[in-house]
Amino acid sequence: MSALSTFIKTYNTRRTQYQLKKALPQGVTIEQVQSIVQEFVKHTPTSFNMQSLRAVVITGALHEAVWKAVADALPTDDAKRRPLSAKDEAYGSVIFFDDSTTIKGMQEKFAVYADYFPIFAATSNGAAQINTWAAIGELGLGGHLQHYNPFVEAALKGKVPESWTVQAQLVFGVPTAEAGPKQFIENEVKVLSE
Repeated sequence: MSALSTFIKTYNTRRTQYQLKKALPQGVTIEQVQSIVQEFVKHTPTSFNMQSLRAVVITGALHEAVWKAVADALPTDDAKRRPLSAKDEAYGSVIFFDDSTTIKGMQEKFAVYADYFPIFAATSNGAAQINTWAAIGELGLGGHLQHYNPFVEAALKGKVPESWTVQAQLVFGVPTAEAGPKQFIENEVKVLSE
């Protein structure tokens, strides 16, 4: 199988997996997960080479405390279900951030694009999220992407710089069930030319 075929297969087999257990696959270390995250934080392209992407990996008691705080902030039992699942069943989470100080600096330096720098940052952050998610799947980890941003940010207050704004949470652990079937819309990519 060519490197391109392997890459596409890895990307296409990445799926949302909610049923997880609080473990890493045998032979996998948290340092390997951290190294994957580091590679994507470092190498994900950014507009104007802005490099506003930041991330942390949380596990153990901190992971549980963050997700308990999220659940506690939500109004109904149904709303609390997913954060409590992350707390009780997942091994850890990758928290993705944008550094607002970096974005603001770029807005000042290139004022004509000021309104676009948050969009540019979000685009790069999303690329890092999906690539990290696909890559940890190669380690045998499953996961799901969440967006409890203000609640996670509040729970991490004092643990990360204040200029870091939470963008997403990739919850991970060993999958305990197969992912369900994926539905696709009709969305043909066309080639246009003059």
